[in-house]
Amino acid sequence: MATSQHKLLLAIALLIGASSANTVQAAVEDKPPFFRIDYQGQTAYLLGSIHVGQADFYPMAKQIEAKFDSSASLAVEADAASADIMALIKKYGLKQVAMDDETQSVLDEYCKTQSRVCASLGGFSPWLQSMQLGMNRFEELGYSANYGVDQVLISKNRGRPLLELESTEFQFQLLSSFDEEAQLGMVREAIESPDDDMHGLVQAWRTGDAAHIDELMEGQLTDDGDMLMLEKLLWQRNVTMADRIRELMAAPDTPQPMFIVIGAGHLVGGKSIPLELIDHGAKVKNCWEKHCN
Repeated sequence: MATSQHKLLLAIALLIGASSANTVQAAVEDKPPFFRIDYQGQTAYLLGSIHVGQADFYPMAKQIEAKFDSSASLAVEADAASADIMALIKKYGLKQVAMDDETQSVLDEYCKTQSRVCASLGGFSPWLQSMQLGMNRFEELGYSANYGVDQVLISKNRGRPLLELESTEFQFQLLSSFDEEAQLGMVREAIESPDDDMHGLVQAWRTGDAAHIDELMEGQLTDDGDMLMLEKLLWQRNVTMADRIRELMAAPDTPQPMFIVIGAGHLVGGKSIPLELIDHGAKVKNCWEKHCN
């Protein structure tokens, strides 16, 4: 059963993310969420990504690589390279918040063995601290943002048009919009999330285990704070990104076909992007159930 401890993991790895690096499957056997979309006479391919990874994720399955190579444009949630990150940090990431006793205790204990990481946190808002702490946790387990699916495909894009479904500023603004209590909770969760859950999240993506991804995403969430986070981080964004996909597919100046990369958490569950697209007239096919020609 998913708990509130999963929220930060998902924000890092499946929304905005095997017991060791040596025991995971070969990349060509991986089957992450992958769909074909047909809408108003145009075709696009939609890959569920994870924002951290390992070198052996690549090359990906032949079907994925072939559709990526033959696409005319690449669409991602946000292209961080085109944003002024320092300006965004100044605007959204420097609000000082006093730590409560519980969060301070958790942070102090973690920092006993992670002084280098903790020294870099000073002055940042808790939500941004949580992102840094969470990424450090993944790196300790052998994963890196440099091998995140989005980053690798952007680096291989060969100058084709790079389209955004959201923007880096939107994502900064979204994370900074949570209240102080929620942000302090993010800090604790970044530190306390079990290693096994983090490995399990990656493995669920590699095997295309949509049910497990969905369980991690939504789980047995009961309190208002959790539901608000799911609503803002997941469900509202599913609607707006699905709208943007349809807009791009219908636009005469969009180079077609598009290859679209979105965090895998957005592609599973009862309010997923594929279902949003279907509800608005698109045909969506799971490429692992039938080869996407």
